[in-house]
Amino acid sequence: MPELPEVETVARELRELIEGKSIQDIEAVWFKSFDNQSSIPLFGQVVKNIGRKGKYLVIELTKSALIIHLRMTGQLLYNPGNLAAENHVRAKILFEDGTALFFKDTRKFGRIYHVDHIDDILYKIGIDAIDPMMDVELFKSLLKKSSINIKSFLLAQDKISGVGNIYADESLFRAGIHPASLSNKIPNSKIKNLHGQLLNILHSAIKNMGSTISDYRDSYGNTGNNQKFFRVYQRAGEPCFNCETPISKSRIAGRGTHFCLKCQKVYK
Repeated sequence: MPELPEVETVARELRELIEGKSIQDIEAVWFKSFDNQSSIPLFGQVVKNIGRKGKYLVIELTKSALIIHLRMTGQLLYNPGNLAAENHVRAKILFEDGTALFFKDTRKFGRIYHVDHIDDILYKIGIDAIDPMMDVELFKSLLKKSSINIKSFLLAQDKISGVGNIYADESLFRAGIHPASLSNKIPNSKIKNLHGQLLNILHSAIKNMGSTISDYRDSYGNTGNNQKFFRVYQRAGEPCFNCETPISKSRIAGRGTHFCLKCQKVYK
């Protein structure tokens, strides 16, 4: 699933590609992919701003907004030529200048929401992980209030939004914290380190245009490069870069989780 760095990459590209364009229509190739919750007509509305909160892409229009969640396999491809319905195109955002943004989604989990107000969809989403307001003190206070394991905490989008399986595993490894550790038992020094490592990893991944495991593509159809720098994710059985202990994988927080038994301490 595209996480914060992948969605941020798409948002930055789309600012250059479609801001200022007027919408002609949205064509729903598969009816569930486009959820129109607004009575405001889309025709003639101009793309005013493109942002992101967590894993959601936010396209602000003149009078309403489009909120897009790519889910597992969603891609937003700008003017991709003759990409047809059999190539898993589920919706098309058509612009008055003849260009288009195609929503390709192999597994059909992604959604485009048309809403009157952004909060109609995002009201339950927590503060964005790279929001300047998410400083170490706020991060610490959120952890100290939580008794769930740290992997579950990082994946809980109502607490901090944007972090998924990849960047949770990578940041916990770099911070030396076992993913099964209880959030409120982690020492303050380790929390500070985790906060810094998480920010560094997310910003580095944005610089590397995101991570492509299988389906993620940017708006030009290109893959990301950050997967080249994984230290634990998808490296089960391979030697740890720090101590050469084989990387372990088990199910934590309902997800396949990668970690080093020697380098990452459990706090209970």
